Amino acid sequence: MTRIRLRPAAALASIAGASTLLLAACAQDASSTGGTESTSPSVSSEAPAAEEAVDSVDAKQYASGDPESVAYGFVTPSGKWLCAIIPTKKVAGCASHPTAGPLGVPGVPQVPSPEGGPPAEANIIAVEEGKEPDFQNWNQALFPDNANVLPYDTTLAIDGFSCNVQFSGVSCKEDATDKGFTISTSGYRFEFTPIPMSIPSGGPVQVAPRIAPLPQQASGSNQCGPVVYPTTGKPATVVIVKGTLRCDEAHAMLTTYFAAPDKSDPVYSFDGWECRLAGDPESAEIGYTINCTDDKGNTVVAQP
Repeated sequence: MTRIRLRPAAALASIAGASTLLLAACAQDASSTGGTESTSPSVSSEAPAAEEAVDSVDAKQYASGDPESVAYGFVTPSGKWLCAIIPTKKVAGCASHPTAGPLGVPGVPQVPSPEGGPPAEANIIAVEEGKEPDFQNWNQALFPDNANVLPYDTTLAIDGFSCNVQFSGVSCKEDATDKGFTISTSGYRFEFTPIPMSIPSGGPVQVAPRIAPLPQQASGSNQCGPVVYPTTGKPATVVIVKGTLRCDEAHAMLTTYFAAPDKSDPVYSFDGWECRLAGDPESAEIGYTINCTDDKGNTVVAQP
C-alpha cells in the first residue's frame, strides 16, 4: 500500500452531512413553534454572497408522481436529510432521513403533537409563505415517492421557494422574503445560506439528478451502516454518495484508512483513494467528516 501526503495540514472546512425531509401532499397541518436557535450550528453566522441561477436544477426531475398534488423532494448527498417544496401547502422544509423521526440536532425544542398528544421533539424544520421559519411535528410521510439526490452546490427552486445543499448543510427559504433556515447534523439557524460565489458562472446550468445504483439497506437509502472512529470510539454513518461500490467495499476502504499512520492530514491518498477530513472544533470531539473518492468515480462519506 502506497501512502502519499498530498498537501500539508490546513484549517478544516466546516461541514456536516447532509440532509432530510419527509413531506407529502396528504398530511395534516402541523403544530409548530419558533424554538431557539442551536448553540453550535455548523454554518457561518455571516451569509456569503451568492450568484443567481448558475446552480439551478430542473425542478421537474424532482417532482412527485401525483398530478393532483405535486411536491418536489430531494435527498442530500450524505443521505441524512430529505427535503421538499410543497406548492399546495406553500411550505418548504427538511426532516431526518430515512427514519423521519426526531431531527436529532442540538437545541431542537419539543412542540405540541398534531393529534393532541404530549409534546415531542420536532421532526421537521420548515418555512411557510408569509411566516417565520419554525419547527413542526408532522404525523405522516408527506413526500409520496423516493426522492432523487440533489448534488452539492446546487439549488432546487419552484413556486416561490428555493432549497440548496452545501457541505455546511441544507438550506431552504421563501424567495419573496428571504426568510428561511439552514440545518446540519451539528446545528441549525433560522437563516438561509446562499451558495458562495466561488461556483463558476457563465449561464444557467441544469444538473441532472441521480439515484445511486448500489446495495441499499433501506428503501430509498444509500446508507451502509456505521463505522467507529478508533480515536474516539464514536460511530460514523457511512454513505455511498456516488458510484457502484458495495457496502462491504466501502467499509473495508475506511478500515484501511483508519489504520493509516498519517490519516490526520487534511488530504490522504492510498490504494487509488483520496480521503479528505473536514469538520469544526465541536464535531472534532466525536469525529471528523471523511469524504473519500477514487479513480473509478466512487464517492464515500463517513460523518459523525
